[in-house]
Amino acid sequence: AKILVLLVIAALASSELIRIPLKKVPDNRQKRLRNVAAKGLRSRFGGNGVVPLVNEYDLDYYGEISIGTPPQTFKVIFDTGSADLWVPSAQCENNTRTPNGCQNHTKYDADKSSTYQENGHSFYIQYGSGSLSGFLSEDSVNVAGVAVEKQTFAEATYETAPAFVDSTFDGILGLGYPELSSQSVTPVFTNMINQGVLDAPVFSFYLSQTANGDQGELVIGGSDPSKYRGDFTYTEVSKKLYWQTKLQGVSVGKQSLCRNGCRSVIDTGTSLIYGPNDDVEAINDAIGAFYDYDLGIYTIECDADLTKLPNVTFTFGGKKFDISPSAYVIRDSGICVSSFVAGDFFLAG
Repeated sequence: AKILVLLVIAALASSELIRIPLKKVPDNRQKRLRNVAAKGLRSRFGGNGVVPLVNEYDLDYYGEISIGTPPQTFKVIFDTGSADLWVPSAQCENNTRTPNGCQNHTKYDADKSSTYQENGHSFYIQYGSGSLSGFLSEDSVNVAGVAVEKQTFAEATYETAPAFVDSTFDGILGLGYPELSSQSVTPVFTNMINQGVLDAPVFSFYLSQTANGDQGELVIGGSDPSKYRGDFTYTEVSKKLYWQTKLQGVSVGKQSLCRNGCRSVIDTGTSLIYGPNDDVEAINDAIGAFYDYDLGIYTIECDADLTKLPNVTFTFGGKKFDISPSAYVIRDSGICVSSFVAGDFFLAG
């Protein structure tokens, strides 16, 4: 299992936690891998609770929220790499030449909510493999029993990115800084703080690698000591846009990478780890992975003895964190994939 804890400010964990379960479901493996590889290229700059999350083939973790009165339920990825909330709209475009992701998912219907307020401003995000467009609306949002009033969110009417067309999740709830919002909208978590519904301005993730079932939790308002051992390691946010911090070094075998430190972003929108081309190539070479041009990612022989592969070590805040082969090799349906993918800078999923 892996633990990711993001602290907005140093604060004591509350005794009452908002819990959101995370889950995993079966899917088309090869299609998902292609989509996730493309997804990494996207361009996007009084209580507590826990949301159970689902781990979708170690690639995406999602949980449930509701919008409106009475509540309409959606499966969303809780994504620290973005700041906006969007879900498919009942006004989803049907007559499109290309597949439209909102057609295959649960859709928000404003006419069925007594707390809906019209906004109407257009909404558009360009991704590496497609785009997302629609319009803004306002309604109450409920996360693990905690209500956020008058939350502005996007109704998606056209989703061309393959990752959305084939996904199990309906939408995305961004947990990034307000400055990252594509429409200058106040994010859900920021509104929770502003509306005083949390005991502490903190959220944390417990992410498990167990297949097909409850896979972890998003804890809002603190952290759950039963999910970790030892003390936290703190590292400063270097730029309040993404959850960006300094990665002090990476090592695998006898190789040392990022020797002078480099930028890194903690992104729960993916379980893969993106990095500069040369560094990713060096890591994959050290672990015996080779590039699959059909899938667009590095793969590893499924009969490889994981006990003979090296750990990959990341250093944050002066402490070394080892990633074992069992964590960085994704195994399923005869395909074994390296978690290390080429990108612009280190993006730690």
